[in-house]
Amino acid sequence: MQPIGTSDARVGNAQTRSAASGRAFWATVIGMAVMVLIFVFAVISAANEQSVLGWILAAIALGWLALAAYALFLVRGTLRFGKNAVRKLQSDLEDAQMRAPSSGTSAVPEADAMRDQKLAHSFQIVLVQNKVLKEELAKGDQADQEVVDRAIDTINFTAKNGMGMVQSQDTVDGTVVD
Repeated sequence: MQPIGTSDARVGNAQTRSAASGRAFWATVIGMAVMVLIFVFAVISAANEQSVLGWILAAIALGWLALAAYALFLVRGTLRFGKNAVRKLQSDLEDAQMRAPSSGTSAVPEADAMRDQKLAHSFQIVLVQNKVLKEELAKGDQADQEVVDRAIDTINFTAKNGMGMVQSQDTVDGTVVD
């Protein structure tokens, strides 16, 4: 994704990073040039004076130059590795974002579909028993108490099973009988 416009804070950060890396590059170049100059000066001084101490100092300067070059090589390699790792991570995240389902679509696994179907069936049972209760209670004193008690028991049992399905994370199996 690329930001539209220049009001994005990341654009300013990219420019700051670019300027900082440019300064770091020039500081490295200047530092290495100074090390090379010190080594050349030490070699020229040692050659002019023809002293053992001058050659020892030239060897020490060469050691420091080699150490600086080695450190520079390691740091640059590490930075290159880090940049590649960040690019790969960004690419992987963009690929994952493209593959992710949008919030508008719902991919319901088969186990969830079975649970939803069983819950829907439980609600239908409760609605049927509700109708039976209303019909019996509408009869007034002539209502069959056994039918009322059985309807209430069926509603309680079905509600308890439905709540167990909702609270359980296990898959639901079985058949739905209409």
